[in-house]
Parts: sequence; structure tokens; C-alpha cells
Amino acid sequence: MRIRPFRRLGTKSGQEGFSMLELLVSVAIITLLMAIVFQFLSINQQRYRSQQLLAEVSQGGRSAFEVMTQELNQAGYNPPFSANKTVGGGSNTNPGAPLVSLPISAGSSPATKGVFYGSRLVIGNNCTGSPAVCNQEEVVVNADTSYGTTAMTATAAPMVIANSHAPGEPVFTRNYPYPNGIIYDNRTAGNGLGVADNKLQFFGDIMDSGDLYYGEYRLQCQGSTAGSYVDACTGTCTAGPFILTRFVTKLADATNGFFRIPASKAAALDGATVSPLVSNIQGTCPALPGTTAPAGWTVFTAPDETSATGTTAVNAAVSYGASTAYVQPVLNADGTPAIWFKMNTYGAMDNTTTPPTPFFQSFVLDVRVTLTVQQSQKDPESGTFRNQRLQTHIVPKNINNALRVAQNGGSLYLPPIPLDPSTSNKLPLP
Repeated sequence: MRIRPFRRLGTKSGQEGFSMLELLVSVAIITLLMAIVFQFLSINQQRYRSQQLLAEVSQGGRSAFEVMTQELNQAGYNPPFSANKTVGGGSNTNPGAPLVSLPISAGSSPATKGVFYGSRLVIGNNCTGSPAVCNQEEVVVNADTSYGTTAMTATAAPMVIANSHAPGEPVFTRNYPYPNGIIYDNRTAGNGLGVADNKLQFFGDIMDSGDLYYGEYRLQCQGSTAGSYVDACTGTCTAGPFILTRFVTKLADATNGFFRIPASKAAALDGATVSPLVSNIQGTCPALPGTTAPAGWTVFTAPDETSATGTTAVNAAVSYGASTAYVQPVLNADGTPAIWFKMNTYGAMDNTTTPPTPFFQSFVLDVRVTLTVQQSQKDPESGTFRNQRLQTHIVPKNINNALRVAQNGGSLYLPPIPLDPSTSNKLPLP
């Protein structure tokens, strides 16, 4: 038998294959390529997570701003026309009587739904009978408390009337918006004045349901116990992170169902605990300029195209009841107040008094919120907590409508804050 000579692997005439060196080089190349691929995937995964964290901050801020925009646009809303009410039965009205609880009937219960202290009611027919008797009149609910402080009930509203009205005569409201729908009290009045604060307080028919609601937005810190909060720049809450919280409650009597300002917000009908809207808000509380803050303490000068000089001097708010107790507003790193608003003072002379007295009201016409929000987790790319700046600019339409009424000579028709004179309950001012 003939034996063929041995030939090296890799030759054309011999058996083909890879050497150990070639295998090692191939594995090294594949490993390097896989490392590059995995590094690329890791970088993209970190970038995606980073964008996701920013998107969470942005989405949370947008959701909060949408709620604020909707509710502050409804601030001061007072249902302008409410029909389907008539003079009720029972004791008839008496012309010239001091204070009358006018019985009201309606298809829905309570009959006084949509009628608030300060509401304007048109009562009676234009002209009836032969000879014609015209007894229609317009009255303001409990406008004159010098005759007493009869409370509103589910079926009767206190008012002073001049004419007789029989059961079945029509009753409807003719309301104007509340100029103080965003509450602004005990601060220096002025035109185009900018005021920085850590809270926004508002009321009106927020839900467009015929009921008045009171609400608050506040910058706060988490308290020592779960569910408790401390106002920003007070007590233990002197440094961030801060929380933007929301509270809304119906202004109603929980037992009888008619309008009345609750004695306690927490015990009111539809009362709810504070809801945190945005967390991890960064900012500082500026040092007060001495033990007594000077008048018009300016915390920021904001560019503003609507002012004559192109800027607005934003002053610190003054605590309720204390003319020198200035609020320390939360400021962003660039000095911008987290919450500030612009307001105007407008009015006229009340010629129904002797001598005529001035009647002026303040209108919050422009609300600006600038929040610097920190991510909840460290950024995967930089390994640090990143901040995102969120801004909104709200022009409350009902309050601006009230200003237009005032500018057209209707200052005296604009209703004040609807306080119940039969109780000591007040809107929970600061």
C-alpha cells in the first residue's frame, strides 16, 4: 500500500483550519466589538433614563400648572345669571320692613343655590294688573347689616326690599365677578404693583356648579409628622427643598347645604387634606433687611413689557395684620421669586353716602410662577441631581373682566368678598 506524504494544514492539497493565534486574534476582535456595542447601549440607556427623569419633572410641572391655570382662571367667577327661581310662599314680604328673609322657591334643592351674600337679585314682574303696577326691583343680599344679621337658609335669603312681592313672582340673579377672587389684603395699593408671596389664595365658582369654593396654593416643607406641612420661610422651613401644595374646599354649610363660609376649613363640606403637587423645589429665603423691613422692600426687578419703564419692581408681601411683618418669599438662584403677581387698584366715589366716600378695590391681574425643580434621582450620565426650571404665566380672566366693569363705571356693582354677617366666620385670610 502506498502512503501519501504528510502536508501542512492550510495548503491547498491538505486539510484546512485556523491556528491558535488566529483564533485568539478573532476572539479579541469580537470582544472589542462587543465591548464597544455594550458601551454604546449603556450610554444610550443612561441617556434615555436621564431624559426620562427630566420628562418626569416636566410632566409633573405641566400637570400642576394646568390645574393652577384652570382654577385661577375661575377665581372670582360669580354665575352671572340664574333663573328658575320664584318668590316662595309663607310670610309675605312687607314694604319698608327692616330686614326680610325673602322666601324663595326653585325646582332644585336648595332653593338658594347660586345665591350668595353680596348677590344681586331682580325680584318681581315688570308691570302687572290694571291699572298697571310695576314692582320689579333689584336688591343686594344682606347689603344693609345695620338692620340685623339674619342668616341665609336653604329656602330664604336676607335682604331689604322696597316693594311688595307675592308668591310666584320671578327671582333671578344678576351678578358680577368678584374683583378679589384672588385674595390680596393689607398691602400697599398701587397700579402695576408687583408682589412676591409664598401662597396664592382664591375663591369663586371654581367648579362652575353654582357653589363657591375657596382654595390655596402654598410653598411648604414636609412637617415632622406624615401629612403635616410648614409654610416656606417660617419656623423649621427656612431652606429647600420645598413642596407646592393645593387645598380646595366648598364654602357651604355641611348640614343644610346652603352657602356659608365654614368655621373651619378642615371641617367644611368637601374638605380635603392638602395635596402635594410638585416636590423637590429648590430655592432660598432671603435675609430680611434689618429688624424692621422698609416700606416697599424690593426683592426683584422683573422685565415687563407692559410697564412704562419696561420693568416691574416686585415687592415682598406684608403679613396679614402687621404692616411691617414682611414675608420672606422663596427666591430662585437668579433672584426670581417663585410666586409673584401684579395688581391694580381701581374704584370710584360712592355718591349714596353723605359726603361721598371712595370705593376702591384691588385686582390681581397677572400671576407668575417660576419653580426650579430638582430630579428625584441622580442623573445617570453626570452622577449629580439636575435641576429644571418651570414657568407659567396666568391671566385670571374673571378678575380682568371685573376690572373692565370698574373701568366702565361699574365699581359700585362689583361684589365684595361674600362674608356671612350672621356668624363670625371669615375667609381664612393669612
